[in-house]
Amino acid sequence: MSPSQFFGTLFTLPAPIAGVLGPILKSIGQVWGATWWFFTPIIAALIFWDAWKLYLHVRFLKAIKWVVLEIRVPKNVLKTPKAMEQIFAAAHSPYSYGYRPWLKYWEGLEEYFFVFELVGRAGETHFYLRTPEQFRNMMEAAIFGQYPDAEVVEVDDYLKEMPKMLPNEHIDVGGFEEVFGRPDWYPLRTYPSFEESVEEQRLDSIASLIEAMSKMTGDQQFWFQLIIEPTGDDWVKQGEKEIDKIYGIEEKKEHKPSLLPKFDLGISLGEALRGPFQHPGEAKSAKPADRPVKTRIASPSIREKDLTEAIALKISKLGFKTTMRFVTIERKEEGGQAAEKNLAFAHGYIRQFNTQNLNTLIPDKHSRTFAVYGLFSKLKKQWRKRLIFESYTHFSKSHHSPILNIEELATLYHFPITAVSTTQLEKIESKKGAPPATLPVIEEEDVVE
Repeated sequence: MSPSQFFGTLFTLPAPIAGVLGPILKSIGQVWGATWWFFTPIIAALIFWDAWKLYLHVRFLKAIKWVVLEIRVPKNVLKTPKAMEQIFAAAHSPYSYGYRPWLKYWEGLEEYFFVFELVGRAGETHFYLRTPEQFRNMMEAAIFGQYPDAEVVEVDDYLKEMPKMLPNEHIDVGGFEEVFGRPDWYPLRTYPSFEESVEEQRLDSIASLIEAMSKMTGDQQFWFQLIIEPTGDDWVKQGEKEIDKIYGIEEKKEHKPSLLPKFDLGISLGEALRGPFQHPGEAKSAKPADRPVKTRIASPSIREKDLTEAIALKISKLGFKTTMRFVTIERKEEGGQAAEKNLAFAHGYIRQFNTQNLNTLIPDKHSRTFAVYGLFSKLKKQWRKRLIFESYTHFSKSHHSPILNIEELATLYHFPITAVSTTQLEKIESKKGAPPATLPVIEEEDVVE
């Protein structure tokens, strides 16, 4: 059977519609019958390439041996979130500066990433860090270097206590991912904006989130996840171009090397072609040197100056591709839609970092489990709930991962300062340590009965 006959038998349409679409389908069949031998290998190669990259990605993830560390907060934290910047800077150490194509597309090497989590359940709030096993000592050293009184212990994965698939008939799920409203090089409002010279008046950006998580009772759970993957300087270059654009600085175009040999004849090829048809007096005015060029703005406005300074400050620090995800869990018998109602705490927490003139964090419309409209809205909502839960438990990265620098990450995730009253946050009273080396030891045979 020829392709044209196949299309003719595949689509059995009513007579009125067949009179319009019949010739079109017949033409499609004729074109496919004449070109299938050319396009089929290309389509098959593209499908194979995508399947191969997916196989390499899954193999890389399965090879990672994760270690779950709980960071128990010291009772008196006197340091500002700037100390957390150094911990996030240490997480940038595994960056490879770009693998070669052979290692990337044959060996399947990818950039290692870390997962920082803040979990509220049973009236308590816990800080977790998931790290590949080979980077455990590095991250512990970074934490103890900034918080010597903290306690870092390996714990069982709390996700193993959850069902493999949610929501179900008893448990409801709500959640969303956050994305940028503007390009990556526009910064968020960070912790220096919350600081005051007087300690008693100092504000802590994470206090509202911790208090919200400490209110989870019964089987309620509130999860906050940051998946950070070190990135290069491509976004930095884009930020520099944005600054030049604001100041009206023309970008210098690099001349690509030519394969043809260069001959200096004192005249360009364009001038040689125009010569027989152009008066000698007109040739001078056509030179590029006499064309108008962009000039730099002498005195930028206050808004432009503040904007460029903010962009320059952001791109001066290390950046990470970041997946920011909130998930709430609630038993349906305890309120039905409470899982989504608890997301209001997350919205309030995020809004404090948004600004009108710089950048904003907004819920990703493809991941949010609320405000789902259109056809099959109930089915789409159920699918998104399952997807947001699986994405959290499998550490899946968002397709629209914004780039945050270490200052922005430290603003979103840090230990609460002393001035903040967080009674429901489990803190350690003292640090466990080994006995001193000079402690005398009594041998068993020396003991006199």
